[in-house]
Amino acid sequence: MSQIRYHRTVVLFLLVLVAAVGCGKKGPPRAPIRIVPTEPTEFEARRLGAEVYLQFDVPATNTDDTALADLDTVEVYSITLGPLPEGVSPLTDEEFIEAATLVATINVRPPAELDLAELPPPVDGTLLELPAPGATVAVREVLTAEMLRSADLSDVDRRFDIDEDNEDDAEVPVVTGLRWVETPAAFPFLPERPRRTYVAVGLTADGDYGNMSTELGVRLDAAPSAPGPPEVSYTVDVATITWLPAPNAMRAVQAPALDLSALEATAPELPVLLESTPTIASAEPMTYNVYTYNPRAAVPADGDVVMPIPVNAVPLETFELSDANVEFGVERCYIVTAISTVDGDPIESEASSPTCAEFRDTFSPAAPRNLAAVGSVGAVSLIWEPNSEVDLAGYLVLRGESPNGTLEPLMTVPLTETNYRDTTGTTGATYVYAVLAADGAAPPNISELSNQVTESPR
Repeated sequence: MSQIRYHRTVVLFLLVLVAAVGCGKKGPPRAPIRIVPTEPTEFEARRLGAEVYLQFDVPATNTDDTALADLDTVEVYSITLGPLPEGVSPLTDEEFIEAATLVATINVRPPAELDLAELPPPVDGTLLELPAPGATVAVREVLTAEMLRSADLSDVDRRFDIDEDNEDDAEVPVVTGLRWVETPAAFPFLPERPRRTYVAVGLTADGDYGNMSTELGVRLDAAPSAPGPPEVSYTVDVATITWLPAPNAMRAVQAPALDLSALEATAPELPVLLESTPTIASAEPMTYNVYTYNPRAAVPADGDVVMPIPVNAVPLETFELSDANVEFGVERCYIVTAISTVDGDPIESEASSPTCAEFRDTFSPAAPRNLAAVGSVGAVSLIWEPNSEVDLAGYLVLRGESPNGTLEPLMTVPLTETNYRDTTGTTGATYVYAVLAADGAAPPNISELSNQVTESPR
């Protein structure tokens, strides 16, 4: 009997063990790993008045770091949102797509290894013009009055609600939506204005979404007034663009920190400004950007938008810019925008009226220097220093009878050498020589005369 109990106990133990092991293998199945495109990168925005330009790099890999195999389009969405009401959770990625406006859909060139014969035939031969994975693309949205107001989220299908009474933070779902900007602590009495927020995301041919880009928030505060049209002048190697301050432009209210010891030594009677911190953080001097454009270029289609890039590397606090990109025979147009700063964020104005200048080469070369002459039997040999102009076409040698003869060129085509042997003179006659430099402009610009020398063939 005891032996029967022993066997029964062993059997029960094994059954419990098997059951326990079996329970460890059960439970909700893990979701399969989705191989989808990574997020668009290098996402940036630039607002010029009522236009918002967006630029990013098309995804080039999958989320598992493998080579991209399926990317059909990239979509760009935008929505205007104000601060979240108390107790309302941020939008998830899915909710963002549901509530936002589709700004643009960008078709992407298929990966190189994909058999193009399996694809539908291209329309008007545009297949090869599509941006490839990894390419940089840009889109544009024009702000309307409706976009300045916060979107109505009352109809958004919320995916979850956060239980504020739940003390276990681990059970609170991770929110992967918008990153909201809090009102600066220094101004709790000022309400945070709505912002226009943008995201970009890639889609596969089956409509599966990849990872979302980072969110870009663009301030919707009123833009400053545009400056007046600039003035353009130029020299042989640089253009100078000047403009007047924008109407109601904010100016600097305090001089930079001074070296007190140097000040006392040079002008002890001058007052010294004490260091201070501005009361209003956004009261910063207005700055400016200068852009160029081609007025004769065709108006770009939606798929050919180019992100405006200013000529200046950083916003300018002055009213002048030097542009070394001078190309003769080419028209270059300049526009200027004003930038106000609100709580550290730049707000750029509409562009000024353009000013165009066709760069023409009207600049003469320098006169050749140190002309010297040596007479010999039946000839006079001349030599001079070379000019340094990059567009120099050559030199013209002039000769006249001494002492008051008119100088006439001895050739019609400029010399490229810096020496010349004149064998056309009369033995015993005395001649005056000079040299001119000519550039490659049409018509050519001619320099002043070099120094004059007198010599005779023997």
